[in-house]
Amino acid sequence: MGRLVRDIRFALRRLGKNPGFALIAVVSLALGIGANTAIFTVVNAVLLRRSPMPEPARVLDISTRTPDYPLAPLSYVEYRELRDATPAVFEQISWSTYGLVVRELGNRTTTLTAELVNGDYFPLLGVRAWVGRLLGRDDDVAPGASPVVVLSFDYWQEAFGGSPGVVGAQLRLAGRPYTIVGVAPASYTGSIRGLAPAVYLPMQMVNQVEPAATDQLRDRTNHNGFVKARLAPGVSQARARVATASFQQLEQREHPEEWGASRSLRMVPMSQVAVNPLLDGILQTAAVLIMGLVGLVLLIACANLASFLLAQARDRQREIAIRVALGAGRGDVVRQLLSETLVLAGLGGAAGVALARGLLDVLVHTDLPLPLPIRLDLPMDARVLLFGGLVSALAALLFGLAPALQATRTGVADAIKSENVGGGPGGWRSVRDALVVGQVAISLVLFIAAGLFLRSLLALRSTNPGWGDRPAALVDILLPGDRYPGPKAGAFLDRAVAELAALPGVERVGYTSLLPLDPTNKSAKTINVPGLEPPRGETGFSVAAAAVDAGFLAAAGIPIVRGRNFGPGDVRGAPRVAVITEATARRFWPGRNPIGEVFRTDSGEVHVIGIARDIKVGSLGEPPRPYLMLAAAQNPIDMPVFVLGTRGDPQLVVPGALAALRRLDPDLPVFRALTVDRYLAMLRLPARLAALVVGAFAALALVLAVIGVWGVVRYAVARRAREVAIRMALGADARSVVRLLMRHGTSLVATGAALGLLLGLAGARLMRSLLFGISPFDPLTFAGVTLLLLAVGALAAFLPARRVGALDPASVLRSE
Repeated sequence: MGRLVRDIRFALRRLGKNPGFALIAVVSLALGIGANTAIFTVVNAVLLRRSPMPEPARVLDISTRTPDYPLAPLSYVEYRELRDATPAVFEQISWSTYGLVVRELGNRTTTLTAELVNGDYFPLLGVRAWVGRLLGRDDDVAPGASPVVVLSFDYWQEAFGGSPGVVGAQLRLAGRPYTIVGVAPASYTGSIRGLAPAVYLPMQMVNQVEPAATDQLRDRTNHNGFVKARLAPGVSQARARVATASFQQLEQREHPEEWGASRSLRMVPMSQVAVNPLLDGILQTAAVLIMGLVGLVLLIACANLASFLLAQARDRQREIAIRVALGAGRGDVVRQLLSETLVLAGLGGAAGVALARGLLDVLVHTDLPLPLPIRLDLPMDARVLLFGGLVSALAALLFGLAPALQATRTGVADAIKSENVGGGPGGWRSVRDALVVGQVAISLVLFIAAGLFLRSLLALRSTNPGWGDRPAALVDILLPGDRYPGPKAGAFLDRAVAELAALPGVERVGYTSLLPLDPTNKSAKTINVPGLEPPRGETGFSVAAAAVDAGFLAAAGIPIVRGRNFGPGDVRGAPRVAVITEATARRFWPGRNPIGEVFRTDSGEVHVIGIARDIKVGSLGEPPRPYLMLAAAQNPIDMPVFVLGTRGDPQLVVPGALAALRRLDPDLPVFRALTVDRYLAMLRLPARLAALVVGAFAALALVLAVIGVWGVVRYAVARRAREVAIRMALGADARSVVRLLMRHGTSLVATGAALGLLLGLAGARLMRSLLFGISPFDPLTFAGVTLLLLAVGALAAFLPARRVGALDPASVLRSE
């Protein structure tokens, strides 16, 4: 230990005498280690931390799968039937689903993320209350009978200052009071990590909290719940699979419309679940990809460290030889050189961890256009700090050992007698050259990935969703069924449209039951078309649908291309009508004019009166697919979305729109008020983040590679200063000397670029599923980023070469 302390002190003195070298080495390592530590912190928080539930291997996550959806939730009705069919197999079966609930506080409203749960939810997970009690089976007795709420720990702190007297107080949610019965512990943040609910409510209150056209407790088609089941004592997973297989067969016989032959149950032990089976595969793939990218950045940083150490070791050959001649063993010298490397790695690791903390703070406080609020706890716990320490130590040992061994390999007598300490065998230069070639190749691979993601983002941004190309704002409201039954809701909507249309700056107003591209809600109609057989095993064709009023198409910028829009006569009691899209016409009435055609739904016959331009329904990247727009006056709407087309900035009309709705009903729950541009930005966010993250890593890799090229050329130029002076004294001009000195650096860049192109071509096919609108072998991307890298590499070689070319030969020769 005493030797180690002396070695570290000596290393610090050495680095203090060469601060430029130390600064560049530490900064290179800090960038690489910081990026890796930041990403690992997110991966650790999301994927590596397991739920503290007792005996997770005996808890099964239950979902369904179909050819279209590898993992899909169950409806509440199906959950109850599963529970009733397996009492001897499962000790407890929990149900939960996420939703949004409006809290009213005086004249203000806020929208909270809520998790609606059954009575077994908290007991199955082994969660205990921090204050008061949690929801239990007594709150799971009858629909609408348990207006109670449990607060999350964070919302308790935020809204009530952590007061223990909160138990017994009331929250006004969705127009009615709920009694607070307890607070969940800080260690529990909901079923899906990151989607931390503010409140937990009994599932029996779902129809009061989120009124819908159908009873959500009895709607078999509302597949929105996460089911977990704890095995009864003595019951194996194999026996549970037999029991659930019997249940599946029963459902297929009794409910073939929901349980076709292609739908089956899927069970996964919670010990194998990180976040949720529906999300784990996507998150794990993303984590591997991003960790691989930042690993490449760290590799470049370490290559820089090795390159700098090789240069230093070459210059210190005489010093090392003298120390060996005076009695130092080779192991002592290697240990001393490794101590210097460890000091550099330690400083770089500490700076990297600090940099990672700063990056994570920026990430947490960045306002991203998300459909649901994401809350991630990103602590730098012992696992993260251990990761940072191990990365630093490995960087020092793996990339510092080779230079240390190389420095002690030269013969003592030869090194002492040598006047040209910069000379020596070509192996030194070969190793450094190989490092630079590898850096350039890896940088180009990252740049190719960044270029492809950027081009994909640009293609996505230029994709026309078929609506929203004019300035517009959106306002979502809730019409509680007890205050707005049937005709009263329609009358309110008519008054609201009139009030909103009278606002300054508003040109067009309409409303819909479901906004296209809404990722939080999917609605479909099962239809039958005369003359067409439905898919095998199905009772009809499933088509995305929404109810809209006559003003929606104009407000959303969706033109009618044939037929007519909804009119005053399309009311309840009149023949049911629909406007379809062009894709719907092509799918069900190919080669014919569908105006006047009829299709059937569960509500009866519907007549086609118009054809609208195709729009994107489920995602921006999808091809045109069928979509139905039904007359709002003939289809009740309890959660309308108003679309306000404006002349100028739509954000300016949002306050006036909210005030107008409040004048009509001061207690009206408002879920969301934003511009269409921000709504569409939410949908483009994944592609934007991919381009931003990979682009940042690529830029970082390029900076590190440029440092490596610059360092190699600068060192080579410094060693050849006498040769350059002699050449210039014999008549060589400065331009030819600069070209001579650049040739070595540019050849390394060109070799690295060629290798990077090959690696990029090999890896591009892995990105095929992540790109939109471009080929993974896009020639413009490959050519553009390669030319950029070559240009930057040539500049890095030119700068040190130009400095030597401008020196006075006489001065150089005299100094030698």
